[in-house]
Amino acid sequence: MLVVDHWPHTTHPSVDQGGRLSVGGVGLRAASGGEDPRPPSGGVPARLHSKRGGRHAGLVLRLVRTAALCVGTVLLLVGAVAGVVNHEVLDADRFAAHADTVRTDPDVARALGSLLTERLLEEQPDLGAYRPLIETTAAGVVSSRALGPLVRRSLAPLYKAIVLGEHDPTVLHLADVGAVLVAALTALAPQLAVALPADLDVRLSDLGAGEHSADLLRPIHLVRLLSWLAPLAGLLVLGAAGALAGGERRLRLAAVTVGQGLLGAGGTLAVLLLVAEVVLRRSDPDTLEGAVRLAAWDELATPFWIATAGTAGVGAVIALTSGASTRRSRTLLGASLLAALGLALLIDPVRVATALLWVAGAVLLVTGLVLLVVTLTRTPPARGWVLAAVATVLIGVVAGAWPGDHTLTAARSAAAREGCNGHPELCDRRYNDVAFPATHNSMSAADEPGWFYAEQPHGILDQLDAGIRVLLIDSWYGRRTNRAGYISTAGAARSDAIANATAEFGEAAVNSALRLEKAIGLAPRGQRSAYLCHDMCELGSTPWRESLDTLRSWLVAHPREVVTLFVQDEVSPADTAALVEQAGLLPDVYAPTAGGKWPTLGEMIDSGKRLVVLMENHGGGDTYPWLLRGFDWVQDTPYYFTSPAALITRSDTCGRNRGAAEAPLLLVNHWVTDQAKEVTNAARVNARPVLGTRVARCRQTRHMLPNYVAVDLYNRGDLFAVVDDLNDVH
Repeated sequence: MLVVDHWPHTTHPSVDQGGRLSVGGVGLRAASGGEDPRPPSGGVPARLHSKRGGRHAGLVLRLVRTAALCVGTVLLLVGAVAGVVNHEVLDADRFAAHADTVRTDPDVARALGSLLTERLLEEQPDLGAYRPLIETTAAGVVSSRALGPLVRRSLAPLYKAIVLGEHDPTVLHLADVGAVLVAALTALAPQLAVALPADLDVRLSDLGAGEHSADLLRPIHLVRLLSWLAPLAGLLVLGAAGALAGGERRLRLAAVTVGQGLLGAGGTLAVLLLVAEVVLRRSDPDTLEGAVRLAAWDELATPFWIATAGTAGVGAVIALTSGASTRRSRTLLGASLLAALGLALLIDPVRVATALLWVAGAVLLVTGLVLLVVTLTRTPPARGWVLAAVATVLIGVVAGAWPGDHTLTAARSAAAREGCNGHPELCDRRYNDVAFPATHNSMSAADEPGWFYAEQPHGILDQLDAGIRVLLIDSWYGRRTNRAGYISTAGAARSDAIANATAEFGEAAVNSALRLEKAIGLAPRGQRSAYLCHDMCELGSTPWRESLDTLRSWLVAHPREVVTLFVQDEVSPADTAALVEQAGLLPDVYAPTAGGKWPTLGEMIDSGKRLVVLMENHGGGDTYPWLLRGFDWVQDTPYYFTSPAALITRSDTCGRNRGAAEAPLLLVNHWVTDQAKEVTNAARVNARPVLGTRVARCRQTRHMLPNYVAVDLYNRGDLFAVVDDLNDVH
């Protein structure tokens, strides 16, 4: 019996070693004994069964790879979102900083001011005629940057205690006090307690006991876990899916699959961000809820876009360098990325551009490292790119899950200014060849609580942000009192403070302040501490350590700026040095050498020594050589003028007042002492025709550049323009 076999096509008949005749690819052979010549099951040859089984196995493998790709992409997406939330929201200090930024948003401040006004008018309807003034004042108070340090320092521990479950004894004790007060209010004034939640005392008591709801802590722990576990699991799933192919191309296919997953996660996150942008932009900024949504989105969108750009960028690099890509596939990928990028830039240009700049920096760094590795180790370029991309992904995973920095600065700048103190031309000039805008009594700010006779509109942080680079401040010892916010001048310096205040503000004003102190029963308590006060701390004060902390944060955020403190020092050099060191400013302080030349601003910035500290009364000597005895280095002009005209007409307006004749720096004191006309006078004397004329005259008379131009109310007039004229920069 003949059996027909199907073999590969041949064009000529042939006989194989088994005696089978083959014609045109059809084989004929005799059936051996006992062999069933019929085709197996259903008439299909066995070899066709083998081919069909291979196709089925290939289909299953493709389905598994596709499913793994989807799962890995989702895990990467979840990990990216969880990483940003963990880094930006679940870190107490960053959360407090974000919340403080939202508070200062104009729409939020306006909505809060309107809400506060409504509550006030409900209690005092006769004030309705002053509603615009009340709303403006309330919004200004709510958004005041002076409240920033207080808000951040108060919110961070509260967030840790209530949300993160970390036990802070101070917060817990305050919660217990709150529970007692709520219970007392309910018993003594039930009509006032109606508006309180029924179980508020129980909630506060539970918080005071350190008891936290597992329902609140569980999702926090889950987010922190997902921030590192989800992306790590996603990378493993994607790598395993690519490796299923087997063979020599296993590593390459695994890298391609990882790249595809990263691209998919980045693209999906970009779509979600664009949708969120469109939805949130429909919020009404005139309502408190809408304003908070928009401000919070403005604050948090940039970290999400950076995560998106980084994920997609690394994925694109891996996909393009690892796969056997065709020209068509590369074109499709490039076109898709360009289209997505164009759409994102149209919808949210600022944040997307910021994210792209961040990614560009990362790409330059990785490119340099890859070239070094390839050159030094003779690794194939494609493999070097793959290893670099995978390392970048792993670093991103670790960074997303790493605990946040708990020393977030109070005023972090988006980007440092170019040049030195805002101008490239100043980098090559020596410190004593540069003019700096300065403020007199910098600590006495009208927008900060407790200051009588304020001589500046805003606090030190706002002054620095505006461009002030020399701060004339007064340090005194004070003691806390039995009234919150009131500081009493301490020790033997009290009599000197009263005498100085009487000379500057007048006897009537000082007597009124002393009578007020006696009337409200101020009683000093505790040890003395260092404060910035204008002669009498009863007329206004700011803890000096707090101001130094603010300065330190600002310097960190502005690495291209040189700042000077000129201190009327009633606080001892030892205590001053201790405060500077505690604030972390000691590495920033510059100590010149006697008789030596001042460095250039560029040299000071490059060395990190960007803070000059001058003391009016006592230098630091050999113990603290960086606390400079001010008038060994500075000579100044008279500072007591009772009218604007006197600044120009007095014959000694530019005469030497204090300081050695050979001192290399010149301080021009330019203000009028008349509290009744403080604002009017400042607007007149700070204008270019007056201020510019006087500093030009002093420059000619003293044969020196006016290095420090100090004024009251720096926001009035043309201080910065006049200083630019002195520096010949624009």
